[in-house]
Amino acid sequence: MKFLQSLWTGPSGSSDVNPVSLKAGWQSSEFHWMSWALSCLNAKNNLGEVHLITDLKGKEILIDQLQLPYATVSTDLEKRLDQYPADLFALAKIYSYSIQEQPFLHLDSDVYFFQKPVKAFFDNSLIAQNLDKNLPLYYHALNEINSNFNYIPPVFSRENYQHQDLYASNAGILGGNHPEFFKKYSREAFDFIDQNRDGFDKLRLGSLNFIFEQYLFCQLAKRENIPIAYLKDEVDNPVFLDYIKFDDFPDVQMIHPVGNFKKYRHVCNHVAKKLRADYPEYYYRIVEVVKKAGIEISSRVYQMPYFKYEGSMLPESDGSLVKPVSETVRRRTKAAMDYLNRKYGLDFHFNAADDLANDLVQSFLALITEENDRECFWDLLAVESQENSLFKELVNEPGSVQRLYNEDAIAYKRIQTTFCMVEQNYLSVKLTVKKECRLIETGWNWKYDFNENIDAVTEQNFNLEKSAYTALIMPDILPLNIREYYIDELDLLIFNYITNIITIEELISKMEQYFDEEEIKADYLSFRKLIVGIVKQLLYAGAIEIIF
Repeated sequence: MKFLQSLWTGPSGSSDVNPVSLKAGWQSSEFHWMSWALSCLNAKNNLGEVHLITDLKGKEILIDQLQLPYATVSTDLEKRLDQYPADLFALAKIYSYSIQEQPFLHLDSDVYFFQKPVKAFFDNSLIAQNLDKNLPLYYHALNEINSNFNYIPPVFSRENYQHQDLYASNAGILGGNHPEFFKKYSREAFDFIDQNRDGFDKLRLGSLNFIFEQYLFCQLAKRENIPIAYLKDEVDNPVFLDYIKFDDFPDVQMIHPVGNFKKYRHVCNHVAKKLRADYPEYYYRIVEVVKKAGIEISSRVYQMPYFKYEGSMLPESDGSLVKPVSETVRRRTKAAMDYLNRKYGLDFHFNAADDLANDLVQSFLALITEENDRECFWDLLAVESQENSLFKELVNEPGSVQRLYNEDAIAYKRIQTTFCMVEQNYLSVKLTVKKECRLIETGWNWKYDFNENIDAVTEQNFNLEKSAYTALIMPDILPLNIREYYIDELDLLIFNYITNIITIEELISKMEQYFDEEEIKADYLSFRKLIVGIVKQLLYAGAIEIIF
């Protein structure tokens, strides 16, 4: 079977923007290209040779600059789709499917294989990642199509999906052994788009990709009576949490962070650190390519002057873009002030963290009449203050950034190596709490998954009563920030035991007292998996470490 990836950078000549700046839904450009590298390299190592279909700009980035090891490279997408908006990115994939004359499997650039599927899987006529069932995004897009487009094929009509279960095939991986099907599928997809050009400005074009790629594929296979083999189980929850379980490595076959998961800091961290651990040459090449292009990099540690890695040195930086967290009002504090300004009709602003002196805060809070709002704001300031203090304590120590970076790189490899051991060996591994980790108590949960989520989390907290939460804070070295990790009662019990050096096996034994004895006997493996799972999460969060 031919393993295939495709990249279309958009209509030729349509933009002067450096294509290296493309994010494709990721938090920043470097993670986009790190995802490409990890996807390609893991596929090559776990599946077989990988082939690329792209355009000239795509070749320049993936091949000429990043030097990814594709077996063959085609620029057949150059000028091929110039008449289509870049938002209709799935057309490039569908065109790539249609020109295949042999069995193939197309992999999205955010799909990472860690284990090869059984051989029989590749023998199926049609293959997809999983069956999507009744996900709201399909209903919304189909309703928009029926309301705004003139050409509605029967497969997209309301009669075909309303008042019944709606199915689509997730195209994280898509392929099979039926080239004639893919040619027909391509013709119908392009025909649908071509006949509705006059309606493009009436809806959000990006939502169409799910319909003419994933929904059409599933419905056409049903119409043609061709079965589809799925690698993963059916999904009926739009959150797709099972697809970002990096912590389960090596006991995970495939990972695919869909949608907004690409913006989650811990997902970006895993992609970056996994690439750095397994393919450091490609990882550091991407860092340098992005920096050389003058594009802002989220991993601010690489903007530090004279920062070294593996005996090499990145081009000298003046460090002007590297500011301690305390030098600017943090986003959550600003979001809180914006919310309170709106609520109380005020126009009060802090320009820098130094302005958060008690007299200014008191002047602001004197205008806030509701006690819960005042307490909530103070709670946030207390959290930010503790994080700022930890950050300054770590960064101001000579050589601390270099030390923390080196330790972080070693720690990630050590975690992965440890859990690749046979169980008997990893149970004897010793754990302890990292000296940089601090435990804090809060009245509200201030966790946010990505920056665009900050305003919603902040406003939600101001509309909740005070409660009790426990969080761990520790350095997040790549973005030069502090990470918050909220823990529950079970996490806290485990964390407290690890404050003293303890083996994983000893920890599991001590945790038995907190569970029903009969339940443990009935399913001891699940109990042990639960404890080990929490240990892995704490390790990857940087709260605890493995010691030898």
